[in-house]
Amino acid sequence: MKIWPRFPFVRLLLPLITGILLVRGFPVFTVNPLWVAMAVALLILLWLLSAHYTYRYRHIFGILLNLFLVLLGVLLTVSHQQQSSRLHFSRVSSHEETVFRAVLVESPEARKNSMKLVLEIDRITVGGKVFETSGRVLAYARRDSLSESLAWGDVLLFSQKPEPLKGPANPGEFNYARYLATKNVFHQVYLGSGNFMITGRHQGSFLRKTALAARERLLGAMRSSGIEGKEFAVIAALLIGYDDLLDAAQRQEYSGAGVVHILCVSGLHVGVIFLIADYLFFFLRKKKKFVWLRAGLIIAVIWAFALITGLAPSVMRAALMFSLITIGKSLNRQSHTYNTLAASAFLLLVMNPAMLSDLGFQLSYLAVIGIVTFQPLIKNLYIPGNKAAKYVWELVCVSLAAQIATVPISLFYFHQFPNYFLIANLIAIPLSGVLIYTGVVFVFFSFIPLIADVLAVTLVWQVRLLNASVSFIDKLPGAVARNLYLTPEATIMLYVMILLLLLWYSSKEKRYIYPFLLLVLMLTADAALVAIGRMNQRMLVVYSLNRHTAVGFINGRSEVILADSSICSDPQKLAYSTDGFRIRSGIRDIELISLQPQGAAVPSAISGLKMKEGYFSFLGRRGVVLRPGYELPQDGRTLRLDYAILTGNMKGRLRQLQVSFPGAVFIADASNSRGRIGQWQEEAETSGVKFYSVRDSGAWMELFP
Repeated sequence: MKIWPRFPFVRLLLPLITGILLVRGFPVFTVNPLWVAMAVALLILLWLLSAHYTYRYRHIFGILLNLFLVLLGVLLTVSHQQQSSRLHFSRVSSHEETVFRAVLVESPEARKNSMKLVLEIDRITVGGKVFETSGRVLAYARRDSLSESLAWGDVLLFSQKPEPLKGPANPGEFNYARYLATKNVFHQVYLGSGNFMITGRHQGSFLRKTALAARERLLGAMRSSGIEGKEFAVIAALLIGYDDLLDAAQRQEYSGAGVVHILCVSGLHVGVIFLIADYLFFFLRKKKKFVWLRAGLIIAVIWAFALITGLAPSVMRAALMFSLITIGKSLNRQSHTYNTLAASAFLLLVMNPAMLSDLGFQLSYLAVIGIVTFQPLIKNLYIPGNKAAKYVWELVCVSLAAQIATVPISLFYFHQFPNYFLIANLIAIPLSGVLIYTGVVFVFFSFIPLIADVLAVTLVWQVRLLNASVSFIDKLPGAVARNLYLTPEATIMLYVMILLLLLWYSSKEKRYIYPFLLLVLMLTADAALVAIGRMNQRMLVVYSLNRHTAVGFINGRSEVILADSSICSDPQKLAYSTDGFRIRSGIRDIELISLQPQGAAVPSAISGLKMKEGYFSFLGRRGVVLRPGYELPQDGRTLRLDYAILTGNMKGRLRQLQVSFPGAVFIADASNSRGRIGQWQEEAETSGVKFYSVRDSGAWMELFP
């Protein structure tokens, strides 16, 4: 029996994804008349063949259809990239005074000293000329009464020119610019107090405005019912996907326990809404003439919930999938889940091809595919003897199935694995399920004060129990295996191995074992190469840390970091900038040494490194870290050094420093101000001194043989 024809949307989805990936792999594609003409020609050929379709020409039809879908993926992806549009605001350049008009297209996010804003620039005025434009920009406005009053849809005027977003400042650091590029944001701007004005309020699409207003009303109902603090943060995240209030400690606890997925509004929540709606309209099942009325009401309830959550992407995915399931049931067609999943993914990618790069999109679809594929196989391994055991076993099967499908990509992105995920899910999933049901009832009765207050108290106690359970599991010894590293190649190999094991288990054919064993050898070789590279690595790194100094000396899997006193007293300041590189490099031992002057030589934990009073010698190379107040060699003496690291806005001109340290490369780290670095940069250009700015060009690295 042929299986492939049973999944038509899977067959349509794969070439579409291929087209999207082509643009990501080769970002030279542009929308031009030739591409459009090719797509139209293929569409016409497909129409002509379908009108006279015979089994004889099925291969031609299939090839043309696949080519059309690949081309469609390319065209959709390129056209979605606003930066390539001729209307993008970055294409309007002028030295004259420029005024930007922008609309706030996302709800403002409060930071400690600023408000994070996502703006759509729709108009630019240059010297009295008005240009209609497009393009999003990330803005940080100084936090004051004006910026705190901003809301979605407000219109702003400002004159600061947006600057292109820069890539990671340090090796292994999260590429925030690439992440924002998937959301069509390529520039950023800083707006100080008085640097912008509000000229309009609450403009934008009616649907989006309604969605955000519904979410704010629900959040207000929670607050007025006495829900606050950590409980409010968890309930808001779990019920409507509003996770801005979750602090880092809460996120870490749920992540460490392996249940962070319950804080995201997704298929579980929409599934509960679907079951409730299905039950509420049961009386319409009896007559065929009400079949579509019932389907319409169920879909309306699902999308009403999606509206309340602010139309979060994860909710839209699940809402679309359950809408397709509802339509299929109304047509009396039991489509396979794979087909329904592929159909929902196809429609979402047609609407927004950038979703393919979204981690939530990848994890949610992989989890559902894992549950559909592996849960029945695992379930058959054991037959429980009673209902309680059956319920527990089903939870175990679902958790294992989802974990099998998501663990490679989770290790690749997050570098950790929750060892007690089974225990955590056995506790958290039932609790969160009860909490979701209670929360859904609260949503629909939040306008009745007495009922809302009773439900609010119930919700708070349920969340407290959930938080306590998750915190307990996260604090167990060995709860999380950290610092796990997978190369992209190893991640792909793991997924191919999982697929081969699945095919072997289903067919019991030995032909799947041989490529599996070959991949085991390749995976082992990949791990061996990574381990050898780590053992032999030797490098000097001047990290890019705003207003701080950190110089790393790496030998094998150990690192000594020469840092300022602020970092030595709070090493966590290094985490965001250096953790990715540390995990990738497999560094196990880190020693922090203060830059404060020391009279005697400072012993180090790695071989080949000597330090004294800011001077260092590492594997035959010598250098100095110059701090404010440092005294240069007197009486015209010179020191032959390889590196001179400038920190803390120290005084001194490059010409003078070059006389004292001839032949040295002068490296200005990010503890220096932009103005000071600019002065040194000008000197270097005129005098020919070797100069490198860490603030402008990212961390400075030198590898040693």
